[in-house]
Amino acid sequence: MNNKQLIDISTVEITGDAVSERLASFVKAVKNPYCFRVKATHVKIVFSDKANAPSVENLLVNIAARRFN
Repeated sequence: MNNKQLIDISTVEITGDAVSERLASFVKAVKNPYCFRVKATHVKIVFSDKANAPSVENLLVNIAARRFN
């Protein structure tokens, strides 16, 4: 997927009051929460398979909270 096909999260509007609603809004808008862009920067999220690595859910909530709070 080229950079132009990725959703630019700097233009995404997130709705909802609860964290779960905002996360669902983010995923719906971005379509692929693992691969998106911020302006011209391509972002690909990968996760560790180590036992002590944080969960996908916690990482996505943290991303959404930092971006939209």
